[in-house]
Amino acid sequence: MKPVTTHSLSIVYALLLAGFTLALTVPVVTARAEDKASSTEEKVPVILNPIVQIEGDQILLGDVFTPLDRYADRVIARAPAPGEELVLPAVWLWKVAKTFGVEWQPTSTADIVTVSRPSSVIGQDQIDDLLTQSFFARTGEDDLIELELDGGPTRIDLPRSVAPTARIDRFDLDARSGRFTATLIAPATGRPLERINISGRFHRVVEMPVPSRRLGVGSLIQQGDITMMRIREDGLGTNLIVDPERLIGQAVRRSLSAGKPVRIGDVNAPRLVEKGRVIVVTLTTETMTLTVNARAMEPGALGDIIRVQNTQSNTVIDAVVTGEGRASVNLPQSLAANIQ
Repeated sequence: MKPVTTHSLSIVYALLLAGFTLALTVPVVTARAEDKASSTEEKVPVILNPIVQIEGDQILLGDVFTPLDRYADRVIARAPAPGEELVLPAVWLWKVAKTFGVEWQPTSTADIVTVSRPSSVIGQDQIDDLLTQSFFARTGEDDLIELELDGGPTRIDLPRSVAPTARIDRFDLDARSGRFTATLIAPATGRPLERINISGRFHRVVEMPVPSRRLGVGSLIQQGDITMMRIREDGLGTNLIVDPERLIGQAVRRSLSAGKPVRIGDVNAPRLVEKGRVIVVTLTTETMTLTVNARAMEPGALGDIIRVQNTQSNTVIDAVVTGEGRASVNLPQSLAANIQ
């Protein structure tokens, strides 16, 4: 048996030391590789939220980018007014991402975010009602009126957390012309969030019968040809027919336009007898009734007095038109005998 030399011991010692070191380092290296792989698998890419709705006054970093492990509650911009939208462009978003260390960058200028803020809406009808109530309270009237605002329709957008109420703070009216100015405050109670000035005019209106369609000359006006329409008093002409019953059954003398008031001279009673036409005339006396044929010497409508000529005796008398092709005469008995 060979003796173990010092050199041999040194080699064994070196090998043992090397093996021990490997035993210690290999697991560590393996653990680090596993941690790196695990980290790579769990990391979720940050994406852009293209459509964002905001309830409050501020836009946060977490509203725009997701997911975030930090800085999600950082304010990056002021939110749009209630009911409005704000577009955040790609370049601006990239700068924000770099500022807060967010691993995101745009692929094109189309990478934008549209931020909207829902609202409680006070609409045109609600505003009109408030103004009309103020008008009636000031004038003591409760009549037909039409409201015309300067500048067209108006609406107010409040934060969705606020009830959509409003009140008139100031109302100045010129009763003669109907012109007014007013200040509207919303909401109706609590701290005012909106204060707008409104001006316009109140017009008094009347309901009048107007044709529902165009009617040509000679047309007989029927019930279905007439509708009621509100028309401003200051725009009315003269000699207008305001009672629809005065139009029914009338004949059109001049063409009538749909929706336009009708003047007295535009219509008349329809002709029931035409000039030169042979009609039936009833002669009535105290003791008898006679019927003769007569030629109309002039046209006539219901109730008109026209001249007629007996087709046999050629006697001319006055008769009252009573219907289509018919007229009547009340005569003493002696005169009736001469007409036959």
